[in-house]
Amino acid sequence: MGFFRFIPALLVMAAAASQGFAQDLPPSPMRLLVGFAPGGGNDVIARTVATQFQLQTKETMVVENKPGGGSTVATGEMARAKPNGQTLLLGSVGGQAIAPSIYSKLPYDPIKGVQAVSLVAKSANALVVNDALPVRSVRELIAYAKAHPGELNVTSPGNGTISHLAAELFKNMAGVFITHIPYRGDAPAMQDVMAGQAQVTFASLPSARAGADTGKVRILAVTSSKRVDALPNVPTVAESGLPGYEVVSWYGVFTTAGTPPPVVSRLAKEIAAVVETPAIRETIAKMGMEASALGPAEFSKLVTADSQKWDKVVKAVGVKLD
Repeated sequence: MGFFRFIPALLVMAAAASQGFAQDLPPSPMRLLVGFAPGGGNDVIARTVATQFQLQTKETMVVENKPGGGSTVATGEMARAKPNGQTLLLGSVGGQAIAPSIYSKLPYDPIKGVQAVSLVAKSANALVVNDALPVRSVRELIAYAKAHPGELNVTSPGNGTISHLAAELFKNMAGVFITHIPYRGDAPAMQDVMAGQAQVTFASLPSARAGADTGKVRILAVTSSKRVDALPNVPTVAESGLPGYEVVSWYGVFTTAGTPPPVVSRLAKEIAAVVETPAIRETIAKMGMEASALGPAEFSKLVTADSQKWDKVVKAVGVKLD
């Protein structure tokens, strides 16, 4: 009988522990900012994460598109938010690892103002051309660009994005002149290539595949060092005319620096659970990406390593936006 006298106390302790764990989540509704217009790779990933996050936590997460400045506008708003984890950002290599090298003045401190939470997915980009352009390979594109200097336009989701830098690296390594035209998102950048207003873009795989499905554009190559499972018949840029070329994108969740570690840890665990959900992994794979979760410390190391890598490329290519 003595044991049963402890049951009420044990239940109270369990309930208190459960409440404490639940309180580690930020106040609801949470905001997940996206630095680009709706329809692009960042937006698709953000909405996929938010939907599953709400299903498993029963908490509200609202996706908000804040395009501009290669994601620096959205990152700045997140960095200035109250450090409680309520304001999140679906960031990418362009906004978080490249922008600090390209912009001399940012509306936030890229190191002290941002807290990495969890990696979500990795992906190659795709070199895409308008179907009317008379090229069928990377070699033919390079030859055409050299024969028609300044006549081609390459779009990107914005200055300082991975797509922009992929184009600049391509131009530098190939020795060609192609005019860069920045847009406010992956979708509008692809739309003008589809419409023939521009001829080339280095799109996210979801945008590239959606464009190719219309028959208005062709995918010439992927930017990773190896072919991707989703497009096994599409060669890499490196193997089809430009040895040594490699560009890999990633997507991950960030929050405001100074957010309490227990909150960051809880968010990271929930996002990792989202990424490990079979349906989410399948959804991400269908987009040509690889689902991949890294905790705050490991993700932070990845951001630092890519920042150093792209800083060297930015300096070599000479890209500066202000």
